[in-house]
Amino acid sequence: MSVKKPSKSPNRFDTEESKVNYKKVLEDLLSLLKQLRNAATLQEKLDLIARGIGASGWRRVHFYVFDSKTRNLKSATSYGLSEQEIEHLRTHGMDLQEIEGVLSPEYEDYKIGRSYYFPHDCDDPFVSDMRKTGIKSKYKPGQFKNWHPEDILYFPVIGFGGKIIGLISVDDPVDGKRPTEESLRSVELFIDYATTVLEESEFEDYFNKTRNILSRIFDLSPSMIFIIDEKKKIIDLNTSVSKNLGYKPFELIGKPESIVFSSDITYERMEKQRREGIFQGEVIVASKDGTERWGYLSSVPVFDPDGVIDGYITTIVDVTEMKQLQQYLIRAEKLAGIGVLASGIAHEVNNPLYAILGLAEMIAETDGLSPNVISMAREIIQYSRDASDIVKNLSGYTYSAQREATSSVNLNEVISNAVRMVERAASTEGIAFDIDLKEIPAINASTGEMTQVFVNLITNAVDALDDKGGVISLRTRLVGDNVECRVRDTGKGISEEDLDRIFEPFFTTKEVGKGTGLGLYVCYRIVTKHKGTINIESTSEKGTCFVVTLPIPKNDE
Repeated sequence: MSVKKPSKSPNRFDTEESKVNYKKVLEDLLSLLKQLRNAATLQEKLDLIARGIGASGWRRVHFYVFDSKTRNLKSATSYGLSEQEIEHLRTHGMDLQEIEGVLSPEYEDYKIGRSYYFPHDCDDPFVSDMRKTGIKSKYKPGQFKNWHPEDILYFPVIGFGGKIIGLISVDDPVDGKRPTEESLRSVELFIDYATTVLEESEFEDYFNKTRNILSRIFDLSPSMIFIIDEKKKIIDLNTSVSKNLGYKPFELIGKPESIVFSSDITYERMEKQRREGIFQGEVIVASKDGTERWGYLSSVPVFDPDGVIDGYITTIVDVTEMKQLQQYLIRAEKLAGIGVLASGIAHEVNNPLYAILGLAEMIAETDGLSPNVISMAREIIQYSRDASDIVKNLSGYTYSAQREATSSVNLNEVISNAVRMVERAASTEGIAFDIDLKEIPAINASTGEMTQVFVNLITNAVDALDDKGGVISLRTRLVGDNVECRVRDTGKGISEEDLDRIFEPFFTTKEVGKGTGLGLYVCYRIVTKHKGTINIESTSEKGTCFVVTLPIPKNDE
């Protein structure tokens, strides 16, 4: 009776299936390498690398890549694994710090070429943890030659600066043997490909990230930035240019860079100095509507590899407000000098004023004089007192002015006196005063300061008529708990762009030499100090009206 021999297991490595067909392996590898060269996406390349390692004699391959978000290694692709096994590895990523620890010299004995091989009897804690989280082999120890199902073999993928950018784990060798440097040559070829692919991807990500950051900086920079080509034409600009100069991008791209300069002389000066190197300095630029603005310009040449200028990067920082502030400070210094001078001469001026006042009072009290003389003497007394107050209030133009004690003031009297003062001090020929002062209660205020307010407002109204004549209307009335005073002229009015700045110190719409830019500022300061408001109503070429509102004192005030 013949005994039937047991059939060999299809998974044993001494079968025909386990014998390597080197010709087919070589053909498969060459085909995969060709596909790798033509692969378009990173994922395609990683998939082909995993297949290539599998074709080199390994039944299972798993590829981890560095995840910049989690700072760990995550599953990227695999070969020879089921969907369930792949999902398990996706949810059990590799700890990068532990992998980096294995690269230390104490694990040098486990190195084979560029791989690390840990046999099943290695009791290192790290290796034990890898076995727990990994996928167990389907094969039994007896189905291999000298490889064991619990053996571990992986290749770290090292990028620039020795940084781990990936990890490839391989299992279940087709020939059932432990790896040697020689047997791993073809695998290392794909490791080289993996290194190149991941470095390229990392560089591309870095490049894209850097480009996005630079693009954001370019667009969000408060400075105006122009990219200029070698022909001195604008090829790009940031959003700040549109905000500051009013141009849309298509209105400037392709145009000569000189278009943004206020004059050819300004541009030629910049261009001459730029030919000698980097230009930095103040320039005057022109917006689309012709408004001129001060800018601090820096223009840097960009060179091609041969050292030839390929273009320029030009930045302009709008320093108009800073220049205005400098002018304010200069004027403020002059004003401080005026304040010192005013305080110094106040005593000298007041002495003759007191003498005039005293003599006028003596005349007013002298018996036998005509009523006309006595009336004029009383006017001299009043004007002397007003002049004394004005001298004292010169300090009101400085920031150190002290608030005077308030008293009961009738604004109708203040306005009437202010009109008489302006009529005597300024040319009012051709100007008609239309005065309608209603009965109003007295307010708590400084007579001198209120006189200063209305002298300024009426003087401005006279100046607005510009020697052409016209009407100045003065009105008072009671509005609720406030006294309202209106000073209106029929002059040229104030433009819309100037209205918002009309109460700024040193801002004036008058010609050079005709105004200090302080009159309305002082009016605003005095009125607000008395808890009132001052507003302006103006239409270009139709006149201006200033509305002063001051509170009526309550019974307990």
